Amino acid sequence: MSKVEGFIVTNKLIFASFFVPVLLVVLAFAVTGIYPFGDSQIAVIDMYHQYVPFLSELQYKLQEGGNLFYTWNGAAGSNFWNLLSYYGASPFNLLLALFPKKFVMEGITVVLIIKIGLAGSFMALYLRYLSSKGGILTVAFATLYALCSYVMAYYWCIMWIDAVTLLPLCMLGLNRLIDDGRAVMYVVSLALIVFSNYYMAIMVCIFIMFYYPILYFLKVQNGGVKKCVATTGKAVGYSLHGVVMAAVMLLPTYISMQDTYYISSDFPKDWLIYNDALDVLNQMLPYTEVTFREGLPNLYCGIVIVVMLVFYVLSETISLREKLLNGAFLIFMFMSLNVNKLDFLWHGFHFPNQLPYRYTFVISFVLIGMAYRMILRQDEFKLKHIWAILAGGTAYYLIAQQLMEDQSYSEQTFFYGGMAWLILYCAVIILYRKGYLLKKSFALLIVVLIISEMATGAVFSFKEVGNSYRDGYFSNSKDIYKLAEKTKEEFVRTEMDYLYTLNNPAMYHYRGVSQFSSSINANTTAIMEKIGLDGSPERNRFNYNQTNPVTNAILNIKYIIAKNDDMKDPDFKQVDKSGHTRLYESKYPLAIGYMAGNEIRTWNTDSFNPFTVLDDYVRAATGNAYDGVFVDAGQPEMKVRNGNAKVTASDMISVNSDSGASAKVTLKYTAPKTQKYYIYLEGRSIKSITVTNGNDVEDIEVRNDCGAIVNIGSIKKDKSFKIIAEFDKGKRGDVTYYVKTLDYDTWDKAYDIISANTLNVTESADNYLEGTIDVKESGVLVTSIPYDKGWKLKVDGRSKEIQELIGGSFIGVPLSEGEHQISLKFRPPGLLAGIAVTIVAILILIATQLIRKRRLEIAPNLETEFDPSLISIGPSADEEAEEYLQEEADYNKI
Repeated sequence: MSKVEGFIVTNKLIFASFFVPVLLVVLAFAVTGIYPFGDSQIAVIDMYHQYVPFLSELQYKLQEGGNLFYTWNGAAGSNFWNLLSYYGASPFNLLLALFPKKFVMEGITVVLIIKIGLAGSFMALYLRYLSSKGGILTVAFATLYALCSYVMAYYWCIMWIDAVTLLPLCMLGLNRLIDDGRAVMYVVSLALIVFSNYYMAIMVCIFIMFYYPILYFLKVQNGGVKKCVATTGKAVGYSLHGVVMAAVMLLPTYISMQDTYYISSDFPKDWLIYNDALDVLNQMLPYTEVTFREGLPNLYCGIVIVVMLVFYVLSETISLREKLLNGAFLIFMFMSLNVNKLDFLWHGFHFPNQLPYRYTFVISFVLIGMAYRMILRQDEFKLKHIWAILAGGTAYYLIAQQLMEDQSYSEQTFFYGGMAWLILYCAVIILYRKGYLLKKSFALLIVVLIISEMATGAVFSFKEVGNSYRDGYFSNSKDIYKLAEKTKEEFVRTEMDYLYTLNNPAMYHYRGVSQFSSSINANTTAIMEKIGLDGSPERNRFNYNQTNPVTNAILNIKYIIAKNDDMKDPDFKQVDKSGHTRLYESKYPLAIGYMAGNEIRTWNTDSFNPFTVLDDYVRAATGNAYDGVFVDAGQPEMKVRNGNAKVTASDMISVNSDSGASAKVTLKYTAPKTQKYYIYLEGRSIKSITVTNGNDVEDIEVRNDCGAIVNIGSIKKDKSFKIIAEFDKGKRGDVTYYVKTLDYDTWDKAYDIISANTLNVTESADNYLEGTIDVKESGVLVTSIPYDKGWKLKVDGRSKEIQELIGGSFIGVPLSEGEHQISLKFRPPGLLAGIAVTIVAILILIATQLIRKRRLEIAPNLETEFDPSLISIGPSADEEAEEYLQEEADYNKI
């Protein structure tokens, strides 16, 4: 055989461990109608709104040769390197460059499938390390890991799956490090985990910190203090080495994350217990409800694991030392799932917003390893124990069925499905112990059962998590791309008339404002909220809605793309069309930079009323020429149903709902003349807010969790529109409302002043822009570029520190009278230092390994710190080779 053929034959079980979970996932796609087997796709929840758009933007940059440091396509400009560190740094994402833009969703799906397959392969490598006698059982137990309920519940968080994939490789490397000092696999795999997603890396590092003592004392007996200190020192040193090796991503991210809302979490003061113990234990059983938003931890990884754990406890050949150590760790993990302070620690000193228990894949990893070691001791299974498991399992299911009405797909599926798998596994074990099955037949039947169980689990999970309609998601995409490209002929911003995703600019690659991401700058979010966009720092988002001319001017929004319908707004005119999609241009375009007097420094953004903030902007930007442009619409007629309400302020209504029905408050306004109206609404304990504008068009549904200025269109003279707020039943709530019209005569004059002296952009790219401006009167060059650490400013070729932040966020530059050349360039802060640290760390690792290799060549016995007599589990290198050759011989016989 050639070397390639020999490699494939030698590692056929590893390859099989890749393809089996992949085939099961594809089968689940076929059953649930995922494209190309149907018209659905796996993009759901945040994957729908965040991950696909961000990966689409990454694909666009890879294919177009774009800069990975910064993007104008979202958040009015943002640090793309920081965004990548959480959403897109996985090396597997490079494969997206091979897919056409219209198949980006399929590219993401393929990347997910590859990660799941490799999770199986790497777990098989780890299991083979534990024992090379597993044969085809290795494939089955690797599949349990690759398709555990954690993966099947959170698969749509595709950036988390890298940690799941690489964890077995990392732990295999840690075992080798303890065994004989080999460190390369551990350091490189840990570095890849940190590089791919710093957030999940936190959980992996915490797991290593807590599990290392368990692993060390499982492997080393009677090693003494000297060996313990030496080995632990190596483990700590190489762990830090792995983290430092990812500095190219980690250091810039750490610096940039100081400006996000994430940093502001506080350690909980009080102790809190989350769940009943039985509820958590039940999550190890099949057909319990998977948690993909809120709920219990995802612990299921095959009912065979539960059966093997019982045998593990009863085993006479597994040492009491091992049982106590692993038992102590599992008890600690159980407490972590139930105690708020431990849960806070595991999530990187932060309570997550939904998607709880994000670290449970490490529990599955440990459980599967324990169960795998037990099933290879099948000859010691006792019939009385098997019958006891069957009887006890049946009794447990009868009790659990009554307690889990809201925690399973259905009572029937949970009970009968779970019982069926339990009976089948026990039946195979009984037949084997009674001598009716040979060992190879036993292994084959267990593999068939595991594959069948995980196949049904995958199907149930995909159905439970759900999917989205592919054609609807990408409808009119070709037309949108075409019109978006036309807007790039000049440096202006574009938005869409409706948020089909919360990251449309990234999805369609236009210079836009909307962004929803964990890495978003909290200062930018704050100013966007103040000027009337839908957003808030704690929700990590701000999104564009059809708003008012003042906000559009501040943000340099010149174009709006209407995906399907005409946009009936007199402030815009249609300038292009492609298919059913139209492009509109604002009558009040304002350049990316414009001159204002020193009064702009006095712009007050403290008010909670965005109209007040915008009025003060007009005052400051016009040098006190005008006090404001918005006019109050007066007091409405108010009606209340199913509750009582009172006006607590001129702009707030407090409502008490009846216990048996939802209170509904209706505010009615009548237009004294034909004019446009703008409203701002925000509420507490509100089910919905709807605006009916009286023009025989669809009602406007207003988001009630974040206030935003909404343009409800023109209302004809003597016609009415209504604001209808429905409150939660039996609760007290309130709604804040501001209803305004725009004084266009004043705004036209103010706009003429603001737009009189603007920056002419002469050159731009993904991370910089250059332009010239002829300043008529000294003052401040105001830009609509949000400040991020990493911006470098040059005025007339000379570097200048950025000191002016207009509104607390937008970059401003004081300029004297005359012509000036402006240059702004972005580089992630800490990037050069991170690159240098990463290179040095790689060189040090290479050097240490070369030195180690040289030492072994000169004196092989120098590195004999590893004493096989001290190892209680896991074969030495020679033993592993011998056992593996024997396994190959046995496998060939089968």
